[in-house]
Amino acid sequence: MFSLEDFSRMADILAGIKGAFVLSINERPEVREWFGAFRFQSVRLKYTVGDGAAKPAEELIISSRKAAWRLL
Repeated sequence: MFSLEDFSRMADILAGIKGAFVLSINERPEVREWFGAFRFQSVRLKYTVGDGAAKPAEELIISSRKAAWRLL
């Protein structure tokens, strides 16, 4: 598990890389704050764990570059 400080640190590290990146992470207001310097696309999906029922969720796709097409 990542701590809250880990996400802030990850955003700082990603801001300093020379290449492009794509990150998929749970949609939460804090995530939008930490990664506010980048581009976002929210995706609705269903999580399934083991034999359990699928649960609706939102994932945030974060990238350093503009996507040429929709991801999903």
